[in-house]
Amino acid sequence: MMHPAGLLLFWMASLALFWAPLDALLRLSLENDRYTHILAIPLISVCLVLWKRSTIFADKRWYPCLGVPLLGLGMLLYVTGLWSRELTVEVLAMIVAWVAGFVLCYGFDTFQGARFPLLLLLLIVPIPQVVMDKIIFLMQTGSSYFCWVFFQLAGTPVYWNRFTFELPQVGIEVAQECSSVHSGWALFITGLLVGHAFLRSFWSKVCLSLLTAPIAVFTNGIRVFTIWFLGTHVDIGFLYGNLHHRGGILFSLISLSVLLAFAALFRKLEGRVLRAPGTVHTFPADGPETAAPSLHA
Repeated sequence: MMHPAGLLLFWMASLALFWAPLDALLRLSLENDRYTHILAIPLISVCLVLWKRSTIFADKRWYPCLGVPLLGLGMLLYVTGLWSRELTVEVLAMIVAWVAGFVLCYGFDTFQGARFPLLLLLLIVPIPQVVMDKIIFLMQTGSSYFCWVFFQLAGTPVYWNRFTFELPQVGIEVAQECSSVHSGWALFITGLLVGHAFLRSFWSKVCLSLLTAPIAVFTNGIRVFTIWFLGTHVDIGFLYGNLHHRGGILFSLISLSVLLAFAALFRKLEGRVLRAPGTVHTFPADGPETAAPSLHA
């Protein structure tokens, strides 16, 4: 069994090896608000491992037969990243190396118990700028569509042209910074955590995570419509005030409420599947601690 000091030494060595991509990743997350979510991911992963440490580290053992090939894959990716000068590949290589070190020092069974927080680290791999631009474009498009829906429901005459709306008294634009990409990332991460904590089925977790994008743009449509309505019917200051620039938390609560409602729905559907006659259902080891019963006709 590898002593925990072995993993610490491995991690320190990896910091020295991957210092350049780590420094570039930190600067990217601090200077580009599209990647601010990166800063929170390592902290969340560490907290999840510490939370379940008694279960995760119940069976620790040296496991080179998988750890060494994974480490080799990480080094190959790193060389590829250095050659191509792609930060995305370099950071991915770092994550693979970290997982390899964990498997090498603690074994595959321990990795199985910690796979969610370890795989969560993949979210620190920066999405290439070209792909990020397309994601933001889709978020803008979705937000604009829901804005148009709300204007139609309110009976407001509007001329809609891609991301701009010509309305009585004022025109508005759903700009890139108003595309809900920040709240979308936060909601996506929250969806992963909620699914991991409360849902049992893999497909329920996947569906909940996929729903975070439409929930985010739906809520952003509500936000834009609300600010326009208050700015034109109550006080024009709402168009430029704190609700516009700092009101994201308020509308994020709406997104969170919708997300939790879907999580409760999926949980209820899972319960019905369990109670169905003739159903035999098993769940992965990292699911809820309460064991699911097997039902036979």
